[in-house]
Order: sequence, then C-alpha cells, then structure tokens
Amino acid sequence: MLTDAWFQLRYHAQQAEYWRSTARFKAVAAGRGSGKTLLARRKIVRWLPVKKPWNDPKYFYALPTLPQAKRVAWEQIRALIPSEWIAEENKTELRIKTIFGSTLFLYGMDRPHRAEGLQYDGGIVDEASDERPSVVPKTFLPALSERTGWLDLIGVPKRFGIGATYFKQFCDELCDEYYHWPSSDIVGPAEIENAKRLLDARDFDEQYNASWLNATGQIFYAFNESWNVTNDAQYNENLPIIVGSDFNVNPMAWVLGHWIEVAGNICFLVFDNIFRRDTNTEKTLDYLYAKYGTHTAGWEFYGDATAAARKTSATISDYLQIKNDKRFSQHGNAKVFYSKSNPLFINRVAACNAMLRNARGEVRVFIHPQCKPLINDLSARSWKENSREPDDFGDMGHISDAFGYPIYKRFPLRLEAGKEIQSKVMLLR
Repeated sequence: MLTDAWFQLRYHAQQAEYWRSTARFKAVAAGRGSGKTLLARRKIVRWLPVKKPWNDPKYFYALPTLPQAKRVAWEQIRALIPSEWIAEENKTELRIKTIFGSTLFLYGMDRPHRAEGLQYDGGIVDEASDERPSVVPKTFLPALSERTGWLDLIGVPKRFGIGATYFKQFCDELCDEYYHWPSSDIVGPAEIENAKRLLDARDFDEQYNASWLNATGQIFYAFNESWNVTNDAQYNENLPIIVGSDFNVNPMAWVLGHWIEVAGNICFLVFDNIFRRDTNTEKTLDYLYAKYGTHTAGWEFYGDATAAARKTSATISDYLQIKNDKRFSQHGNAKVFYSKSNPLFINRVAACNAMLRNARGEVRVFIHPQCKPLINDLSARSWKENSREPDDFGDMGHISDAFGYPIYKRFPLRLEAGKEIQSKVMLLR
C-alpha cells in the first residue's frame, strides 16, 4: 500500500515516457515547477522493492550540497516510502534500508567522498546544472559499472551553473534518452505570468521555457539606453532618497534614486550618482549632505554586507557611520538596510535585469543621462569567458554593484540551486 504522498497526476506525454523508460542513461531538462523532481523521487522509491541477482541493491539521490539534501529531499522522499518497507533509517547519515535488502542513500555532493567506495544499481543526480562537473564522471559512473547501474540527470538548463556545461553535454551526447518540457505544461497561467513579471526575458526562457541559452558577454544584457535612460528621471523633493552604496576607497560609488509607481509597478528612478576618488565614507556623507542636505522626505541607505565591517579607511564601520549620522534624520526619517550576508552575484544580477526589462517587456528602471558612470558600467560590464565571474578591471563594477543593492533588497530573486516554485502537478497513470 503506497502512502498518501503518491497522489494521482494528470497525464503528460514526456513525463510518461520518462517514467516508463528502461534506458540506462537518461536526462531531463525541464522548467521550474514542471514535476521533474517529483517524478524522480517517486522513481527512486519505486526501485526499492525490485529484486536483483544480489541481496543488497543500492540506490542514491544526489543534490549539490548536504544541507540541500536534508532540506528539500529527505522528508519528501521518506514520505513516499511506506513505513512497513523500512527496516532501518538513519536521518543523520541520510540512509534508509528496506525489508527487501535494498538501501537508499541521499548525498550532498559538496562531500563526494560519502558516495565513494560502493557499487550502485541506480541513482539520480538532481539540480544537475549546479553539480560539480566531476560528480558524474569521477564519482558515479565508476560506481555504476559493476552492476550496470542506471543514471538520471535532471535539472533546469542554466547558463552559469557550475555544472551547466557538463549537463548540456550529457543531454546532447552522453545520455541514451533525453526529455524536455516547459513549466507551462504543468504550471498554471497565473504563475507563468507572475514569473514573466519577475524575470527578464532570458532568465524566463531559461528557468520556465527550459531553453538552452548561451552565456552572453554582457552582464546587464537587459539594459538599453533607449528605454532605461531618460531626462524624466528627476529628483523629487517629496519622495525618500534611495542610496545604494559600494564602499571602496578609490572610487567610492553611490547611486541616488527614488522608488516610484508607474502603471501599477514599483520602479527605480536613478536621478544622480556619486563617483569620487581617494575618499572614505565620512567624506562621502559630507558630500551627499552638502548636495541634498535640505531634503526632508526621508532617506533609505542600502549596501553590501561587508559594510558592517571595516572595509574603507573609516575609523568605525561604514554601517555605523551612516546609522549614527544624525544629519539625515533631522528633517525626516532615515533608514539603513544592510544584509548580514551578500546574495550570490548571479542572483543580484538577475534581479537587476528583471527590473531593467522583464519578460513581459516592462521597464522598471529609469536613469538620468547625467549618471554617466552607472550608464557606462551597465553597458560595458561583462563576464569572464566560460565563467560566471565578472571580468572587472579598473573602476569597473563598483557603481553597478551600488545600483544592485537596493534592487535586490526590495526585489530578491534566487536562480541558483534554489527551491523550485511549488505547484501541484498530477501523477501519471
């Protein structure tokens, strides 16, 4: 008797073929919320009672990190296994042994040594774009050889994941069967429209259409002067001033803007930027106050997490200098927003691109032409070849980082090995 976690699913042709396939090496590249992980978990459980020529069949389910395996896989897979099947379970080691003699191991591949030294009958590598490229050829393929074990790689096709290149190669050349379907086959229209609003066009194509895209050189590829730069991006004395800060001695780079509402959307209007050399936080605050000290509608300061430590030449932290500077609160409210830890760079970039122009064609960033350092950075900043690291040199990067901090704080996005959007998919017959 199966558990309640085996609710019935609506028929889907690609999912049905994947479910019934007997091919040894299979790949599934599908969009977020598309049911691929749900099917993969059920598939690994389905094998546990299957008889083999040996009395100790072994299976694995692997994710990029051990905390991820514990957080998003253990309870979900355990819920699929009837209690009467279980002979022994170890939540610390993420191991379940059944009354049939089979054992299921859950692994986080930030610790690949835990998976080595055994021979397996089959296994699934989830979030394949975010797995280290050595995981499959060096850890799992040798461990499947003696028992001619099967292997499935599943995930969203990504441009910048650490394992994205190998996952695409596996899908194109190394697997016996390849399955692909977009999120829209499973996820409802309202969810898809919401994703289009949150993501820029390329991220939407990757994450929801499950399209294989090339990593273009320009980091802020959604930026275009024709739609993001306008003389209408003017200072408004009636709105709080938003300050995005990059704390670097040379240059110190800050952006100044407002949150505004346009056609029902919250937008970021950048009316000025500060780009000063051989300075520090105290002097930059003096400069800011000299220029906008009469502003009475309030202030919001944003910056990177390292601002809470001594990074510039300040005698106290940048964070405390701003927080303790009473000049900016004497005429109104002054708020300071600094995170305890920085987001992944790729996630901050994704949030910026979605604001610059999303998949619905909506533009939510407007920059005044006088902000030349910011415009130049958004236009020219690029990736290192075959990398998701920025190819920064000279002054490059500081002002666009400052631009990104308030955007990510207000509109955070997670594209890297994150929890997929939850949507109820219905099971195959």
